[in-house]
Amino acid sequence: MAGIPAALRRQRSPFIGPRPFTAHDESLFFGRSDEIRLLRGLWRRNRLTILHSDAAAGKTSLLRAGLIPKLRADNANVLPLGRATSCQVWPAAALPGHNPYVLTLLSSWDPEESPGRLAELSVGEFVRGRQTLDSDGEPAPIFAAVDQAEAFLRRQEPHQGHRRRLLDELFEALARRPNLRLLLAVRSDYLDDLRHEVKDAGRPECAEYHLRPLTPEAATDVVSRSAQAMRLHLPPAEVEELLEELRAVRDESGRVSRLTRAIDPLLLQVAGAHLWRDPPGHDHLVPASLRAEVERALADWCGRTLAAAAAEHELSPRELESWLRRTVLHRGGTGTAPAAEITDAFLHSLEDRHLITDARHSAGPDLRRRRLLAPLRGLDPGQWPSPPPDPAALLCAAVRARAAGEPDRAGRLAREAARVCPPKEMRVRADIESLLGNLCYEQRSPDEAVARYLAAATLYEALNDGASVGWMLAAVGRISLAQGRRSTAIEHLMAAVSRIPNDPVVRTGLGQALTGGIADQ
Repeated sequence: MAGIPAALRRQRSPFIGPRPFTAHDESLFFGRSDEIRLLRGLWRRNRLTILHSDAAAGKTSLLRAGLIPKLRADNANVLPLGRATSCQVWPAAALPGHNPYVLTLLSSWDPEESPGRLAELSVGEFVRGRQTLDSDGEPAPIFAAVDQAEAFLRRQEPHQGHRRRLLDELFEALARRPNLRLLLAVRSDYLDDLRHEVKDAGRPECAEYHLRPLTPEAATDVVSRSAQAMRLHLPPAEVEELLEELRAVRDESGRVSRLTRAIDPLLLQVAGAHLWRDPPGHDHLVPASLRAEVERALADWCGRTLAAAAAEHELSPRELESWLRRTVLHRGGTGTAPAAEITDAFLHSLEDRHLITDARHSAGPDLRRRRLLAPLRGLDPGQWPSPPPDPAALLCAAVRARAAGEPDRAGRLAREAARVCPPKEMRVRADIESLLGNLCYEQRSPDEAVARYLAAATLYEALNDGASVGWMLAAVGRISLAQGRRSTAIEHLMAAVSRIPNDPVVRTGLGQALTGGIADQ
């Protein structure tokens, strides 16, 4: 923050809102110094560490804005935070037989590497290639973390075999690479699943760390230091009033029935970002009616969350609201609308949006935080905000639908993304065409897949992204080869090699076309 005029600093809110902290937010990441110190020690000492917590307790933020930057400051060999799922779109036709979970994880650990090179590597081979030596010439520890491990612990089709293979490769890498320090971050309701996998893999030396919500003292530190970072002073009484309101669980009459022992980091950020949505001209946080403003902030967040989930899964707000009241707010009650078709993918969506937990429990899902009961009871689905026409968000929703084994819904979401995407957003438009190409390829519509991949190639060409153009051409070439159109396949694969000459997957495809001996059709 040094060197930035105070007048400019005051234009930024001390609260980042309902998203994880990143390394860029390190200067605003407070209240977790003890957790960082303890977890850093565990990660250094143990070959396998499990970090677990309730949803939205801050695991991702702790890793991104706290632990990984601290390790890098110590000159440790630490990889970027890994994930096994993302909104990244690769042309499926160009990567035959690849494991999407392994490829996504390796790509998150090395975003600059070609997907063709990564698709040929196992987790163990990737780790071996990142080896460095310490000052004594010995292999230095490699720190690798995988966030949101629950994504590949969910036992459902499709792609169950790919999920199984990812786990096998992670544990195999631990067995073969004694200098690997692997950290898996998982929600606590999936902890037993992960423990079972660890036991089956024979990893008795596993360490665990439970990240808990913020204590009142830690939350006070977060609010006060966040304000100080923006050169603002908050009276202690106002901070205490805000935090007590965030701990208050109210009954249906509006009376406080109890105070929670801790403060949820997500709800603190939601409320703080709302209260400070327009930086005030004074050093006060708390408005005249704090309770009303906090309720409005939480209700708005719940409404946006439910509206986005309903739109993504093609549910009407009334159907979703009826299901929510019957299943979560008043278990066993009756709804006013017909029962909605609630899929596992939808329940996982609400889990991932941090609204519910225990979706797999025999009694049904539960609300993640009792503090949200009052805001949810007062929601009117007729007034839920309509999700903005965000093509990038729709694209991500389509990617998730495809991964969940719902290609028809994925196609509808992708086509809607294409419809609302402005011409100037060529990157998003290109990714949409690539995803539509994947869907056509997987649904055995090769001619339409070729058309989509070529449309994506044209857009990537306009962006001067030669590597992506090469991948689209490689996809077209492989489809053409499978159709028996050898000369067309050679033409496109040679063009692909000219764009990405050192990629082994593309060169292999060209070699197959040159030696295939398949007659033209």
